[in-house]
Amino acid sequence: MIKRLGMTTILAAILAVALSACGAGAEANREKKVTDGGKTVLTLSIRQSAPFYEALENKFEAKYPDIDLQIQAYKQAGEEPKAGEWEEYQKSINTALLSGKGADVLEMEGLPVEEYAGKDLLLNMDDWLSRDDTLKQDDMYMNVLEALKQNGGTYTIPSGFSLRAFIGDGEALKDAGIQEKTWTWQDFAGIARDLTQGQDGVYAMAEYPPDMLMQEMAVDGYDMYVDQAAKKAKFDSPEFVALLKQVKKMYDDGVMTADSVERGKQLFYSAVLREPADVINVTHMYFDHPQLLQKPHSAEQSGTMRIVPASRFAIRAKTPVQEEAWKLMSFLLSEEGQSLPERGGFSLLKSVNGQKLDEIKEQVQAGTYKLPDGKSVQAADEEFTRFAQLLDTVDQYSALDGKVIAIVGEESLAYFSGQKSAEEAAGLIQNRATTVLNE
Repeated sequence: MIKRLGMTTILAAILAVALSACGAGAEANREKKVTDGGKTVLTLSIRQSAPFYEALENKFEAKYPDIDLQIQAYKQAGEEPKAGEWEEYQKSINTALLSGKGADVLEMEGLPVEEYAGKDLLLNMDDWLSRDDTLKQDDMYMNVLEALKQNGGTYTIPSGFSLRAFIGDGEALKDAGIQEKTWTWQDFAGIARDLTQGQDGVYAMAEYPPDMLMQEMAVDGYDMYVDQAAKKAKFDSPEFVALLKQVKKMYDDGVMTADSVERGKQLFYSAVLREPADVINVTHMYFDHPQLLQKPHSAEQSGTMRIVPASRFAIRAKTPVQEEAWKLMSFLLSEEGQSLPERGGFSLLKSVNGQKLDEIKEQVQAGTYKLPDGKSVQAADEEFTRFAQLLDTVDQYSALDGKVIAIVGEESLAYFSGQKSAEEAAGLIQNRATTVLNE
């Protein structure tokens, strides 16, 4: 059963760790913990419980009856954290890890993976991954795991992932000559201007305020504007200032709008695909003939769909149950683990995603598939093929600080509303971001 690890419990555990680290007792604490029934105890720390974790615990223990997986949840499902509680939770994890203690496996949401990896507090799982012959790596999206590497190694493995996709109106764009592998936002603006010119009420993108677009651009290009290792920001660079001006010009020229428009009155939109069904449900939300595209990007960036990992798990470097901890990771990557109904997102296994997409394709071909609004849909086989090809090449991921992205939105709005110049807004973003990165 998932247990709630309250603040009092956390602080008490930290104190106990500090005391036990003194003297000969420290060596004993490195031994494996065993239950009265002879099972090896494996602890998993999570921020908030969910049905997935309960299912994971039950299925994993059924496969490995000699392991007692004990899940410690800081918050129960649906329980709202009080102000400052997540910060206190992170501090408690920091203290435990720095003392060489804590849970054997940790769910890393909101925790600084790169910082922990740089201090050798987390296990690099590359060797375990390469030596595990129970895993079929040719069936895994190794490009996703490669993209999630930090500090030169595999320190986290997600339960699944979502994708930030860029979708266009295939019918309207068929003669646009888009070179999606190399097109920039400047190219996008030119193409959009040509396609919308003379068409009343047609926009490249609608219901998309400029500050929101800047936030998304900052996410896509996070590594260009933030040096996380050095804790330095580069938002006052000429490139970022030029990007601010480029975005403003698109709205000033009527290419983009923050207002909503009728269906068929926009050419592109950005959306998150959270599961296989979204390959049809989301792409057909606005277009009868949607086209998945690489997003406009600079030469230094990737335009592929951006990876949004779910429930990333890490193994504590000094855990005495490293083998058991890897068994949990291996189970998570197995067909059984990836097929858990409670697990959200796309699977890390091609076969699991493929099976679900094939089922949807068969329903579409039979005319029985319905969109969330109840309408029937027509989708060519090419849409499924195109998605599979793009999924095999996704490589875009950045471990970003949400506070920095929020700052980009807040301060860029002052420029778009005419209160500040682009240079002034960029300077404010730079100053505030630098403060956050050095907190």
